[in-house]
Amino acid sequence: MPQLDSLRTFAVLLVIIYHWFPTGEGFNRLPNGTIGVMVFFVISGFLITRILIDNRNRIQAGQSKLTDTYRNFFVRRALRIFPLYYFAITLVWFAFPQTSDVDEHPLYYYLYGYNILLNKTGNWADILSPFWTLGVEEQLYFVWPWVVLLTPRSSFRWVIAGMVVIGVLFRGYGYMQGNLDGVLTPASFDAFGLGALWAYIVSERPDALPDFLKKLSVAAALSLLGFIALQFLPGDHVLVVLFQRLFIAALALFIIVRASMGIKGPVGQVLNNKALQYVGRISYGIYVFHMLVPGFVTPFIMKVFNRFGFSLTLGYWSHRFVSLLALLVVASLSWYLFEKPINELKRYFSYTKPVGKSVGQSVG
Repeated sequence: MPQLDSLRTFAVLLVIIYHWFPTGEGFNRLPNGTIGVMVFFVISGFLITRILIDNRNRIQAGQSKLTDTYRNFFVRRALRIFPLYYFAITLVWFAFPQTSDVDEHPLYYYLYGYNILLNKTGNWADILSPFWTLGVEEQLYFVWPWVVLLTPRSSFRWVIAGMVVIGVLFRGYGYMQGNLDGVLTPASFDAFGLGALWAYIVSERPDALPDFLKKLSVAAALSLLGFIALQFLPGDHVLVVLFQRLFIAALALFIIVRASMGIKGPVGQVLNNKALQYVGRISYGIYVFHMLVPGFVTPFIMKVFNRFGFSLTLGYWSHRFVSLLALLVVASLSWYLFEKPINELKRYFSYTKPVGKSVGQSVG
């Protein structure tokens, strides 16, 4: 499903726009950060759940073991996520401790509980603040495999419905507590649940696909109208807190469903662009480094140029353009020299080997 990589590109670009430009002005009059993160969460919910459903069916057929499946699932996710994550937070701790709370609360970061710390401190000035989403995903990876693997097939759709409802209700609970950030894991359950819904349809109910696509089109249209209406309300309005993420996730699901099947026409040609797909493949590195590059890598590049007699002064837009180029280079180097070699170790933890051996489809 290469078009999903292109969607990752657009998602990470929205996150960059949100963090690199003034909030509430120009490009950022829309909640670009939230849109980008919800796209990532829905994609993750779909891909992770599809793999787990396939493995649950394999377990029930006696082709693999529950403990082996969970072990290999978690090891594969750790190989993909852990190395770069720990490299980044260690780099910040030792090289730029003044920019983050990691120096004061390292265990929250190293144990993937940073979103819990951020919920307490509200310190969005932390240069690692985008890592709250990585905490959410990793916390879900601890629990969600057991839910999928152990829930009876006949009951799983109710689990998905519960996920969506809990996401909305938990944000309502946060609103009553005066917490509008929604960085705790249950506050994002609806996005993951909608992704899981598509995995359920693909794997368990392919006969319901035509009806599902019709209902999804209606839901997406209503979500678009709801999202537009919410833009006329203040960001701390209860309706915005409750439903904006849900509407965004539903719109993301609409696009992700079609991209996973392969969109045709002009939109498909855009999503099939190899450059966009490449950026999507390195989007994890882009996400991890996008806060570090403008403040540290770009100034270093300028010092190097000035050292060799090239006196360059960057304005507002040129600084961001150079930072974007530098970010793509840093993420590419990270992918080829660091992430990809480690990612290739997944072959030792394949899901498809016979019972008794380590049992994997790649999630990216």
